[in-house]
Amino acid sequence: MEFSTLVKYYEQLESTTKRLEMRDILMQLFREAEEEEIDKIAYLTLGTLYPAYVGIELGVAEKLAIRALRLVTGVDESKIEDLLNKIGDLGQVAEELLSQKKSQLVLFTQPLTVLDVYNKLDKVARISGEGAIENKVKILSGLLAQAQPKEAKYIIRLLTGKMRLGVADMTIIDAVSSLFGGSKESRDVFERAYNISSDIGIVVREAKRAGLDGVMSIKLAIGRPARPMLAERLSSSKEILEKLGGRGLAEYKYDGERMQIHKNNGDILIFSRRQENITHQFPDVVERCRSRL
Repeated sequence: MEFSTLVKYYEQLESTTKRLEMRDILMQLFREAEEEEIDKIAYLTLGTLYPAYVGIELGVAEKLAIRALRLVTGVDESKIEDLLNKIGDLGQVAEELLSQKKSQLVLFTQPLTVLDVYNKLDKVARISGEGAIENKVKILSGLLAQAQPKEAKYIIRLLTGKMRLGVADMTIIDAVSSLFGGSKESRDVFERAYNISSDIGIVVREAKRAGLDGVMSIKLAIGRPARPMLAERLSSSKEILEKLGGRGLAEYKYDGERMQIHKNNGDILIFSRRQENITHQFPDVVERCRSRL
């Protein structure tokens, strides 16, 4: 899929706040997507590259994105910052500046594909060490130089973590279950697959590959945390008891860290309740798990 096609879907999503309309737009998007790219489209739509437990994030500050824009447009960084203060969206600033640029040599430029953009962003996210900032700017400016103005808007938004689409993970679950599940009842199967995998990408990929059977094949796996069931907030103890049928049991809640610990022989992984890998923060827990479990 060309990235410009994905951008058209993003514009449709951005133009509505109605969940059912968003679901229908996403259904059409996933219907058109190829199997090798559908998981990446799901991640990008949520403003990420991977599920949280993988621990790879773009983490690009606006200053770095502005530097990349300067290299592509030739506009001074202070002027870009002035435009940002005026417009409030660096993505729109990028679109405006690239639209105004009259001397772009794009006659022989190949259209960007979704995989082109994803792979470049993935490369940026993985760069570290000496010279990392300069290397990131170089890759980003090269990507923006290939992009059309509307494409640049969403590339910048992806970089800075401000997609503004209003799409949540459960909206994607609604869309793929409606598209690939065959009935409303199948939604529970899709949601369960997401809950035990914490990976929206694997759910949409398996749905595209093999429909409901593919989603049902998703199982718990070591190294891939399950999503925890979180408590629902209510306004008073009276309301809580009413919800429980008039009787309930309570206990003191101690402050601390909720951990999900995965053990494969001597390999230990610890995940937070947000499915982030926090193993390195607790070497004492790792050692205790190795020696006692």
